[in-house]
Amino acid sequence: MTTYSPNQKKRLLVCCDGTWMNSDTGYEEPTILNPKGKIQIPSNVTRISRSFKRRCADGTVQIIEYQSGVGTGSTMADILTGGAFGYGIAEHIREAYSFICANYVDGDEIVLIGFSRGAFTARSVAGMIGDLGLLTREGMEHFYSIFKDMENWRTPHYDDPFPNDPFPNKPWGDNAEETYRQKLLEKGYTRVYQDDGKGKLITVKAVGIMDQLRSIGVEFDSGSISRVFSQADRYYRLEASKGATEPQVKESFWQRHFPFLMKSRVLHWAMDPIFESNFPIRPWALGQILKAKSPLYVLAGKITRSPGMYKRVDSFTGRETTTFLEDTNERIHPSVRVRLAVKGLGLDDQGLWECPALLKNWRLRQTTQEFDDPIPRKTRTWDPQDPDLTGTNQVVITDPDEDTAKWGGRWVWEYVGPEHKAPRQPLLVEEPLGPYESYLLKLSAGYPNVFEFAAEHNMLA
Repeated sequence: MTTYSPNQKKRLLVCCDGTWMNSDTGYEEPTILNPKGKIQIPSNVTRISRSFKRRCADGTVQIIEYQSGVGTGSTMADILTGGAFGYGIAEHIREAYSFICANYVDGDEIVLIGFSRGAFTARSVAGMIGDLGLLTREGMEHFYSIFKDMENWRTPHYDDPFPNDPFPNKPWGDNAEETYRQKLLEKGYTRVYQDDGKGKLITVKAVGIMDQLRSIGVEFDSGSISRVFSQADRYYRLEASKGATEPQVKESFWQRHFPFLMKSRVLHWAMDPIFESNFPIRPWALGQILKAKSPLYVLAGKITRSPGMYKRVDSFTGRETTTFLEDTNERIHPSVRVRLAVKGLGLDDQGLWECPALLKNWRLRQTTQEFDDPIPRKTRTWDPQDPDLTGTNQVVITDPDEDTAKWGGRWVWEYVGPEHKAPRQPLLVEEPLGPYESYLLKLSAGYPNVFEFAAEHNMLA
């Protein structure tokens, strides 16, 4: 009989795809807009989910759950309503959360990955873990009513259709989650700590979300989410994109603005051999930015994003207030500065990349001011080909003060827009490069080195 180590753990990886993205079948069914159907190009979330080994290098078994995006149903009504308005997102949140509840045992690691509305799904699942813990088998029998309660804790005059499920006299309003969670614990409906409540807090190991959207009719105001986070990475693209949906920026999280998400597309078969043989390898930060081609993205309109300018949203009306979010810790990726400085190309290589999201109200400058970085600036540089970095010791420590002195200080984006619209935090700090991206820069910096060229020729100051 097979025996298992009492300390054997597994890693649960939940990958939530974006709007209209479904890689479950690999084929896009014929529709009015696409009457012939076609082979589907894997999305970035699909590629990520397929890249994980079934057993990690440290021996940890990895269980991968891929979830297709909203608007991927079999009917045109589902495609339009799910894609444009986010209908069905609550069901996706419940499914992802249920998967974790059903498979988690003490010691397991939880990793959530999402793009677009899938990013909202991933963050909401983490929020549910922070507010509720992980429901037990008994608790899952009441899951729907618990989920509806959680959605409406702060909804004034909410008419609860299940007033006695999972228990009567439910708490409502601010901080309702604490009392609610305690009552679930008393009934044995949830798990918050390991080892039957005597061990460590059940946490989320890592959350990687890209282009998270909020205008979908479901919202979690989860201040307690940070207590279960081990690591959270967020990426936004700064160029305007189709769809009247804005990125949801939450307070007290590490956020980085990334200028573009690379994604391959099918070229005309006759041009492939010529194109591939002559297309030059582009330096770091200068890759092609592809514009969304699907007519479905046109339905909801177009909006330019506003880093550093996001405001609180009224949880009842869903409308933006006049109060700025504080401590969002938004960071600008260095590739934004590099692409602008060397005059990189715009969408589909048409014209120059102008980045109106930043340049409308912000200007680049340098400062000797010090900032608290989520990842210490004393970075680790990774190089698998360095003979001095062998075995497990494949990192070296670099001193950031040398770079600061060399280039004249930290790069920041300073608010220069109308004074009456000025945010409380007038600076957006440039994010230091991490070890893997530093290595990527080393491999693809070009000649002359685009990173050094941008630092020496600051055309934006």
